[in-house]
Amino acid sequence: MEELHELRRHHDAMPEPATETIGAARTRLETHMRGSRRRPARRIRPMWALTVAATAAAALAVAVTVVPGPAKDARTHQPQPPAVTELRLRPVADAQDVADNAAFLAGGEPAWTAGPTQWGYVKSLRARTRVDGGQWLRGEPAATDTHEQWRRLDDKAFAAMEKGKLRVYEGSEFEVTYPYLLALPADADRLLARIYGTVDAESARNRASLQDRARQRARATGRTPEEAERLAAEAAPPLTSIERDRWAFQLIAMGMGDAALPPRLRAAMYGAMAAIPGVRYEEGSSDLLDRRGITLYHVLDGYLRDEIFIDPKTYAYLGYRTVVVRNHQDGPLRTMKKGEIHNWDALVEAAVVDRAGQRPG
Repeated sequence: MEELHELRRHHDAMPEPATETIGAARTRLETHMRGSRRRPARRIRPMWALTVAATAAAALAVAVTVVPGPAKDARTHQPQPPAVTELRLRPVADAQDVADNAAFLAGGEPAWTAGPTQWGYVKSLRARTRVDGGQWLRGEPAATDTHEQWRRLDDKAFAAMEKGKLRVYEGSEFEVTYPYLLALPADADRLLARIYGTVDAESARNRASLQDRARQRARATGRTPEEAERLAAEAAPPLTSIERDRWAFQLIAMGMGDAALPPRLRAAMYGAMAAIPGVRYEEGSSDLLDRRGITLYHVLDGYLRDEIFIDPKTYAYLGYRTVVVRNHQDGPLRTMKKGEIHNWDALVEAAVVDRAGQRPG
């Protein structure tokens, strides 16, 4: 919090803003308060050190003062101290408010300048949700792992610390790559359309593969072509609408969890999540590091809840969790039990650095 006090003290000592600055600030405030989801394109800050403290400072910087022209005292005709109006974020009542406030904070950020040969650094904390085929985690974890990773922004290499030494590998092991993420539009509607397109394409590939294997098995056992086609269709039915929505939510969450991203792109991801049917907002959550936050979540068929944690002041992404909220029979041999936690991680720090092994700061 010391950074916030220092920023406030420095701001109070600054000279009054120019008239054109005041006008621009008023325009941004009016646009925000109307709740418009479409805002003029603005520049994005380079991600040299997107820590929680840095993001908090950015949030405070948005809460600037708007100073109208000086008024005169009716008796003395002398200029009086100008009135001060503070720009404030909209009170949050739903998922769309979260997205709008995040976009508002990211709106004045400088341009993203990271190049493809730079590296995205991510430090995260992960709960041991299952070890060696044992039971799923329930409640607070007895042990957690801290994980550091580096990925080149062109995803041609990645690195991690192994037994205290940096190991660099060629290629990528990540399902959601940096080139894919950084090519996403920083507009929630267009971003969600791109995500759904990816989900549909991946689903089609998976179905084709499963159906082909089912046909081969049917033919090998002497089934007729008609029977083989029927078995193939049963082996890989199309996604239901709620399954499609869950895949979209998960794809966005995976992208946020493993990468350092421009704030405006991250805000567009929140907006895309808010537009997914069934996604809801909840306040008063606590993440793996016991940081107070808010959540956006989606529940699959009433039994499996995916959620992301968000800082309620800075709108920084804090982490992800999947929890079973109702007993569910998942196939003939497996039962999901209420309270099981299948994934749980927390983002500690994310930044862009110049080389593998380099840490921000």
